[in-house]
Amino acid sequence: MARARFRRTETAEGSRDHSQEEGTASFLALLFSQLLGTTAFMFVVPFMPLYVQALGVEDVGHAAAWAGVINGASGATMALVAPLWGRLSDRMGRKLMLLRATIAAVVVVGSMAFVTGPWQLLVLRLLQGTLTGTVPAATSLVAATAPAEKAGWRLGALQTVIFVAAGVGPALGGISADSAGLRASFFIASALLVVSSVVVLLGVRENKPVVEEAENTGDEGEPERASLPYKLLLPGLLTLFAVHVSITSAAVALPGFVGALAGAADRVASQAGWIIGTGALVASLGSLLGGRLAARFGARRVMVVSLALAGAAALPQALSENVPQLWILRLLASLFIGCAIPVANLAIKSAAPAGRQGEAFGVASSATSAGFALGPVGGGLLAASLGFWSAFLVPGVLLLALAVALVIAYAPRTGKATAAWKALIASITR
Repeated sequence: MARARFRRTETAEGSRDHSQEEGTASFLALLFSQLLGTTAFMFVVPFMPLYVQALGVEDVGHAAAWAGVINGASGATMALVAPLWGRLSDRMGRKLMLLRATIAAVVVVGSMAFVTGPWQLLVLRLLQGTLTGTVPAATSLVAATAPAEKAGWRLGALQTVIFVAAGVGPALGGISADSAGLRASFFIASALLVVSSVVVLLGVRENKPVVEEAENTGDEGEPERASLPYKLLLPGLLTLFAVHVSITSAAVALPGFVGALAGAADRVASQAGWIIGTGALVASLGSLLGGRLAARFGARRVMVVSLALAGAAALPQALSENVPQLWILRLLASLFIGCAIPVANLAIKSAAPAGRQGEAFGVASSATSAGFALGPVGGGLLAASLGFWSAFLVPGVLLLALAVALVIAYAPRTGKATAAWKALIASITR
């Protein structure tokens, strides 16, 4: 009996080790697929204004306006439909939703090579936002399948890969547009997405958690679904919205601000591109650091501190006197923003019921997409009305204000403290 018990224990341990090895291999495959997929999406960004001009919009200003609307279109539609895809991922599986998003991207991005007018390109970008969404699908898959002790690190590693791809993709896309041509570059991006979908199909596994099998049933025998705790999700959602507004609003004004600081127009594009690219790489390191810090100090603390430090680094950018000062401050802000994003995702994972995490990350994707859609518009309006500096000042104020609000929201409340606050408010309003 002792020998039999020893053999069963040894078999169980071997099975657990094998499962952990498979889980690690699956996660690495997922990272590789998202590196390819995000690179493909960012591949087309730098030459979109040139493509609009090639489609018949000859005026440079009109082409830039068209490119801005086209680039923001996918974020607007994704913000609307992401919760629906998240809900379906809870029912049908998160790997299936990731495959659906990647394959849809193959078709949509490849079709952009055949358009003959900017309106057709706009329609395809709207479809891209409606049908794709690989990053939220991958985030939901990681959050649902990662062991509790590794969830923060894996979410940070995923965000690191996404930031790296965001930095590398535009550079490769620009090289491709110059060497292979504009239309051929869409085929190259689509081919990268094909490889990404194959990696997901063959290399990524989804072990459905046992907690999804609910014991409580309704009248028809189906499991009762817990409602999403939006109050608990709100800090993470606001953090994702604020950091993406900060990133995109400042990026719109960055070339003009660099030109004003440098006083020369011949190297403005290269300097702005260098600042954006290095910022993305530093943010990738911040994402990896944020996941590790959250595992040690807790998601709430790291999220609040990251927002506060990002805001503190963003505010002085408006007062920069030269490009090196601006660059250093942008790197600092990017580091702390990179810390905040995976920690916000970890907070959402912790707050959402086990059977509704896909839907929760769908809502999170809506918050992120809203930031992507509103950030460039707000940054452009601020830069046009107040000056380039304002597009850096306002995001800093937003990040600091959110950090203060979260400190107040997370502060423990006692009866004496509540009474003191009520007395103070009453004395003020007399």
